[in-house]
Amino acid sequence: MKNKLTLFVVIQAILIVILIWLLTYLGRDEFNNANDQNETKKSNTYIKKENGIDEVIISKAVQTNSGIKTDKIKPATHARTITSYGNVLNLDMLIEQKNKLNDIKSQISILKNELARDKKNYERFKSLNEDNKNISDKTLQESLVAFQSTQANLSKSEALVDGLEQSIRSQWGEKILVMIQSKYHNDILDFLLHDKARLVRITLSNNFTNEVPKDINLSLIDSPNDQFLAKYFSEAPQLDKNLQGKTYFYVTFNNKLRFDSRLIVSASQSMNTNESTKYLFIPKESIVWNAGKAWVYIKIAEDKFIRKAVDTNNEDNDGWMIKEDQIKENDEIVLSGSQLMLSEEFKYQIKNENDD
Repeated sequence: MKNKLTLFVVIQAILIVILIWLLTYLGRDEFNNANDQNETKKSNTYIKKENGIDEVIISKAVQTNSGIKTDKIKPATHARTITSYGNVLNLDMLIEQKNKLNDIKSQISILKNELARDKKNYERFKSLNEDNKNISDKTLQESLVAFQSTQANLSKSEALVDGLEQSIRSQWGEKILVMIQSKYHNDILDFLLHDKARLVRITLSNNFTNEVPKDINLSLIDSPNDQFLAKYFSEAPQLDKNLQGKTYFYVTFNNKLRFDSRLIVSASQSMNTNESTKYLFIPKESIVWNAGKAWVYIKIAEDKFIRKAVDTNNEDNDGWMIKEDQIKENDEIVLSGSQLMLSEEFKYQIKNENDD
């Protein structure tokens, strides 16, 4: 009887051990899943899909520890920095053309006086010749030849002036030609021709449709940080053979620049927008790139963020300007930590694929 009781106790113990093992084995998946959920909650970072949109959930504590910072999106100033190239023009040819033009005009002035004199002589000799031949036909003929010769020289000189002025116009533009033609003193022309200023030709893209900047900053290619100011002068009639686009003249009062130097041009360009169109500024540190697109994270709640694509057509040195559309003024944008959020999204996607 005692042996039977002992056997029963042993069998009962074995059954209890087996039952415990089965419960442990069968319940391990639920335990692991619960543990995963606990781990996720402990991490305080996970992805939640809401209306087909992935929301990055990050607790306040993790945001602080990870250095995630946000700020409200501000309106853009409707201006962006444009960068181009230019060169310092050598004005020796212009100086030579101006001096030659002045010489010919002085000669024309003399010829006009001579023409008036020769014409008067010819008319007087003609009158005397018709009055009983008081002047011989030979003398009359000589006065006519002198008059016609002076007239021809005058016409030739005037044609040279026309050709020279057209050459100046085609090379340097109408504004410089008018300055040269004027009898009044012009300070800018004087500075340019007497080595006190420099004439710079810059090139802007053919797609540039906005108002040409009145002021630009110039710097030598090998010294980009040393900038100096230049003022708009006029359109340039000739293109730069090395660059494609529209050309313009600017004047800088830096006479230390060497002629033919290549320059970097930077300027603030006003954007052509309708009054109803609002532009927003997106800092470059907010941008993350994925699949060839630029993205930003917008904070929609204390611990929720969503990713939105942004247009990068209007680039500035410090970021981009976008039209207000799906992103609004005063939306809270992530300034630092965007790359961390993108990584969290990728980890979530990879985990889901592995689970599937």
